Amino acid sequence: MPPGPEGALEGSVMPSSGTAQSDDTSPDDDSAAVPQSPEATGLAQEDIVLLARLITAEAGGQPYEGQVAVGAVVMNRIASGLFASTVKGVVFQPGQFEVVRNGRINMTPTETALKAAQAAARGEDPTDGALYFFNPAKTSNRFLWSRPLKIVIGNHRFTS
Repeated sequence: MPPGPEGALEGSVMPSSGTAQSDDTSPDDDSAAVPQSPEATGLAQEDIVLLARLITAEAGGQPYEGQVAVGAVVMNRIASGLFASTVKGVVFQPGQFEVVRNGRINMTPTETALKAAQAAARGEDPTDGALYFFNPAKTSNRFLWSRPLKIVIGNHRFTS
């Protein structure tokens, strides 16, 4: 079982409506909008889409860098050996993501979230190895607050 309490990511920022949000903070390069091959990202297309759905639900209203950071947390968990070894395993691990419990994981991913998922899958990591993230305005979870801070991006704190 990975470190951290049940519901460790509870309180993460979610879009205010029940539909996917677009934002104006996506990168100017549209090349990432075209799905990349598994060889380019190391992940199957279904994993990229699942990662993008998580990013949309957890960080759709955050800047692009914050969306990449949420994807990077999943990739860091896979690499750590402390969590599941697949995107699906990390995303659906019980108690880790509020959006899985409330069904928001099923939102259609935004184009920006797809680009962010591809970037995270390629190894981009603005968090420098964070394993957790949370919105400090939405959680009082002592475990999350006790973790060493890596970086703050948008409304999220990324911790190790």
